[in-house]
Amino acid sequence: MTREVVYPIEGGCACGAVRYRLFSRPLFVHCCHCRWCKRETGSSYAMHAMIEADRAQLLHGEVDAVATP
Repeated sequence: MTREVVYPIEGGCACGAVRYRLFSRPLFVHCCHCRWCKRETGSSYAMHAMIEADRAQLLHGEVDAVATP
């Protein structure tokens, strides 16, 4: 069962400090179970999505680039 998503959509982080709008689907979304992602999230996995920069808009807050191996 798939639900058709109508873009643009809005989202944000769990604490509400960052809000964003996406104008199209991400190129991909996946879950990573490596040790680094587990440590960084405090969970059994981390979810990642990649989208072109011109297809996303920051609505509120500031984001930091974090280099990971």
